[in-house]
Amino acid sequence: MTNSLLHIKTLTSQPLRVKGAQLRLRSQVVQLRLPIVQGGLIWNRPVAVLVRTPDGQEQTLHVRDVTRSVVLALVLLCFASTLLLRLSGRKMA
Repeated sequence: MTNSLLHIKTLTSQPLRVKGAQLRLRSQVVQLRLPIVQGGLIWNRPVAVLVRTPDGQEQTLHVRDVTRSVVLALVLLCFASTLLLRLSGRKMA
């Protein structure tokens, strides 16, 4: 591993057998290392499920990160609310 501050890699699990199909889980790891203190931040998130059927067909099922979408919507809502409150406060004064 390099000594960079931000490191992103994609991992694929060992195959799992489910009802004759072969499944592999794919995830993404984001590592943020802080040079001043030991340690940092590691964030793992699911990316996809790779499916291989018994007849050899392969399919990739992408995992939608609902939590990230909700957090982004909440941040935008907070920003819009703050902006509206500031604008309405100026009109009243």
